Amino acid sequence: MPVTPDDAKLMDVLQGGRCFYCGEPVGGKATFDHLIPQAYGGADIPANVVLAHRRCNQRKGDRLPSPDELDRFFAERRASRLGIWPPLRALRAAEEGQEWIAVARAISQEK
Repeated sequence: MPVTPDDAKLMDVLQGGRCFYCGEPVGGKATFDHLIPQAYGGADIPANVVLAHRRCNQRKGDRLPSPDELDRFFAERRASRLGIWPPLRALRAAEEGQEWIAVARAISQEK
C-alpha cells in the first residue's frame, strides 16, 4: 500500500517535522525516501519510507541506511501504526559485510 497523505502527516509528527537525514526542518519540501531503495527491491510502503529534503534524499542515493539511521528509524516507529518493513529488521540483524545478502533474502521471502 503506497504512502497516503495521512501516513505522511504521521511521519512528519514522528520525525518532529525534521528531515530524517540532516535533522533540519523539512516543511513543505519533504520528499519520500525509501530506506531500502526501490532500485534494489525496496517496497513503496510507509514501513520503508521516511521524509527527507530532496537534496538529502539525492545525497543518500541508493545506499542502505547506516546502523545509526536504522536505530533512529526503529526508535521512531516502535509504537507507530506505520510499522517497520521486515527486510529492515533483517538488515539491522545482519553481520557486517552481509547487509545486502540479508536484505535480498528478506525481500525474496516477502514475495
